[in-house]
Amino acid sequence: MGRAVPDVRGRGRAAAILNALLLRAGAEPFAIAKMAAGHSLLVDCRLQSHVHALFSGQYDDLAISALLAFLNPGGGVLDVGANVGFWTVPLALAARRMGAQVVAFEPYRPNAEWLRRNLRLNMIDGAVTIVEKALSSTRGDATLTLREDFLTGATIGNASVADATTDSPEFVQAQICLEPLDEIFPTLGIDRLDLVKVDIEGHEDRFLEGAARVLSAHRPAILIEINRCFYERRGVDFNRTIPSLLPKDYRFLTVGLIEIGDLAGCTDNDVLAIPREKITTQRK
Repeated sequence: MGRAVPDVRGRGRAAAILNALLLRAGAEPFAIAKMAAGHSLLVDCRLQSHVHALFSGQYDDLAISALLAFLNPGGGVLDVGANVGFWTVPLALAARRMGAQVVAFEPYRPNAEWLRRNLRLNMIDGAVTIVEKALSSTRGDATLTLREDFLTGATIGNASVADATTDSPEFVQAQICLEPLDEIFPTLGIDRLDLVKVDIEGHEDRFLEGAARVLSAHRPAILIEINRCFYERRGVDFNRTIPSLLPKDYRFLTVGLIEIGDLAGCTDNDVLAIPREKITTQRK
């Protein structure tokens, strides 16, 4: 259905209008998105990001490709904040070709179940270990806020560890478990960690605090979501805090693999944090 919308200026808005009309007419909100990279994803058309994937066949393709440039045969991959698998599925397909391992962290059970469905859809459910916990700086129980996606009637979507400075009373909450990566890593069966993707709605600094030993020992390439608003609301300077929590000699690159001096100069939604020695190796 999505590819029937001509690839012209305004296509995204036209797709959104068509989707809204179909939903109002009683259309089933669930569909299979055939992605340009070759895999498929079960999506919920009540969510705008899912509608974009359905109609365009793309979802963070450039960022995924940029991170995968640093994966080597036999390495390990962590998808921190896996949600329903928009990153996990293409990471797992690439990892399977290279004999690498993927572990996906998704603490919200309905998201994790949807992720399992997308892995089965692509016949790679045996290639990913799913851990239904959130990675943070401490171990314990926490409250997860089910954010804007859930206001559409969807039962899956973006969520964040509860924070009084960023939450709205209209958001529903759920209980989850927190674990530092430094404590849980020995149980994952990964000998060498090559890649980490972390997209956890303003909790990235807490992840880094709890992952210091693992990141220093393995020095993986890290894809970090830039969501400064969460940090601003709790008085944290994202541009200064994230670099201070990374191991020594990490550099920042845009998803176009262009090196930048500091995070203040990055206007992308994501940034790559890469060990200096791996930038040199990758560019040879």
